[in-house]
Amino acid sequence: MQTTLATKLEPAPAGTLTLNFLEGPAYIRDDVHVRQRFFTRHSDAGTLVGKTLNVMFTIDRPAKEVWGQLKDFNLWQNSYEHYYSEVVGDSEGKTFRLSLVRDEPGPHQYKVVRVIPEHLIVIVQPLLVDGSDPGSSPDCHVFLLNEHGGKTTVTALMEHAIRVTTGTVDEAVARWQKIAADSQMKWVEYFIPTLKKRVYGQT
Repeated sequence: MQTTLATKLEPAPAGTLTLNFLEGPAYIRDDVHVRQRFFTRHSDAGTLVGKTLNVMFTIDRPAKEVWGQLKDFNLWQNSYEHYYSEVVGDSEGKTFRLSLVRDEPGPHQYKVVRVIPEHLIVIVQPLLVDGSDPGSSPDCHVFLLNEHGGKTTVTALMEHAIRVTTGTVDEAVARWQKIAADSQMKWVEYFIPTLKKRVYGQT
């Protein structure tokens, strides 16, 4: 994919913020919508390059029934080897770890910022305060449940980014482009179908 974001990673003028987006892969079928975008965020604090992943789908059940399954990510994300140390939806104010290997603590630590049962989960993984690690990830994930007419629309917005200090924006964006197909696949083929089956009592 050819990007239009190519530029040297030069510091932005003090006090300014420059944000650019580039459309990535998208998927629409029946009730499932997946959209990804790549971005650069330049400021006097440095340059972040990353991607957003927006997922939306509908489950033919009230939010209460969906929440009982969705809040425990292990119930539906183990299907693609994502393992969590806590029940995320029961962990407001706490930290948890994500691993790609069962029964291991995993290197990725997150904090559950806010939980509104049957409605909302907000998760963050902040940068190191001194900015010394260019590979640290300022992830922010939001999960929303909206019930209307006995059906629940689930919306997830996930941002992943890295701080970049050398090279070009194109080179940094290419890192995220390489994993975009896998990001879409795991939601479309694993996470969403598994969650639906659990809510519908099919597993």
